[in-house]
Order: sequence, then structure tokens, then C-alpha cells
Amino acid sequence: MDEKSNAPIPFAHITVIDEKISAEADNKGEFTLLLKPENKNGKIRITSLGYLTQEFSIAALMEPSEASTIQKLYLVPDYKSLQEVEIKARARKLKTKKAGYHIGEGTSIHYEFYPSDTLKIKVPGHEIGNRIQLDKYPATLRNVSFGLQGLSEARLLMRIRLYSLKNNLPHLNLLPESAVIAIPPHHAGWITVNMQEYNIKLTEDFVVVVEWDAHRERNTSSLMAFASIPQDQVIYYRESNLAPWQIVKSTLVNIKSIGMYATVVYEK
Repeated sequence: MDEKSNAPIPFAHITVIDEKISAEADNKGEFTLLLKPENKNGKIRITSLGYLTQEFSIAALMEPSEASTIQKLYLVPDYKSLQEVEIKARARKLKTKKAGYHIGEGTSIHYEFYPSDTLKIKVPGHEIGNRIQLDKYPATLRNVSFGLQGLSEARLLMRIRLYSLKNNLPHLNLLPESAVIAIPPHHAGWITVNMQEYNIKLTEDFVVVVEWDAHRERNTSSLMAFASIPQDQVIYYRESNLAPWQIVKSTLVNIKSIGMYATVVYEK
């Protein structure tokens, strides 16, 4: 027991000195130690974290007691003051970077959407996207943005896809789940999709793709097109997820250059 507070000391370790006899106190500080007559002239040692190690005479413990057969043994607390330790943590300095093509061009109108896990695109649609190259890795993806033109009279479902690259073509899906947004009628401008909930860590170049709902007869919107083509822009296109990828030429799907970019953060 604690000599100062009289409280039980749980899980103290008890050994008979120079003998292979030991025991451990329970969570109430109680223990039973089986001794032999030849141990009478020996001592027991009790140790516990936060207390001074103490030794007790077995002969004294074995003396008959009129009050009780239970012995109470007391340990002295070992209070040690620790030196003050100062920990200096370097604050993380993060930098935000936008990487892609025609960033903010064409219109000053911007909308922000959050993916919904309840929206579904039942039939695979057309996919089109860009290769995104960053100046520094690793980075964490925050947003994906693309330009939308035309004032559709119907709601437009679009899925954001992220792919790794292999042989300069989209390869593996980087998103853990489907990221679908619903764009209301009559919306045109820059569409920004918040991707922070997916916590995507980027370690190399990747591809941002938008997939259009295949049921889009009433959807007259299209991706914002630009006449000038940045020298390093690579545009990928396929009819559905079952079709092979193509690198877009100037005449394919009547698009010369599309506006698309990713916003990332990384440590300075």
C-alpha cells in the first residue's frame, strides 16, 4: 500500500531474494506468496513503478498476528521531478497552386459544387479530360475545375474521374468512390468541384476527366472551347469506359482546346 495515501498499489512485483519464487499483486494490490520453512530467514523484495524498492523480513511476516492473518506492506512513493523539455514544432507552410489550362479564362462566372454519394449515372457516358502536371510533388488535391458553356434547359449530371498515367494514357482510377455532381439548368461558367473529402495525395502527373451523362438529349451544354492550344496540353477522349482512349486531335469532337485545371496544396 502507498505509505502516504494508504491506497492500494496495483500490480506490484514481489520476489523472494535469491530464490525462484515470485508473485504479482492484482488490481487491488493483493497477492498470495507460497513460502517454505527454509525461506524463513530470507527476505522478499517488492517493486512498483513510482515507488522505492523495499525489502521485508520473511520471519517478521510469518510471526502470528492476533488481529488478522493478512499483512499490509507499505511502499514509499518515489517522486522525481523531470527536467522541463521544450519542444519547438515548425509550423507547416502550405502553398496553393492551380495547374491546368485556360485557368479563369473566358468568363468571370464561377460555381462551386460538392460531389454527392446519392447521385448516380446509370449508363456510362463520354469521357474527356486533360493531363495535369505539377511543379512539385507530393501534393494534396483540393478542387477540380472545368469550363462549361451553353445554357441547358435540363439538369446535367457529370462525374469527375482521376486517373494515373501509363504509356501517356489514363490508367488506374485514383478515386475511392464515385464523384458525381448535378449542375442545375441554365448554368454556364467555371464549375469547381470540391474534392477535399477524398484526401487524394498526388505523387506524379495525373489525368482529370469529366464524364457526361449518356442521357443528355435535352442537355445542350458543352465544355468551354478555346482556339489557342497550349503547347503541353494533352486531351484524352473516349466514348465510354469500355472504349479505348484516344488523344484528341483538332477535328475530334470539334474541340481544339478545353478549359480544365486542378487546385492543389503542398508544403513550401
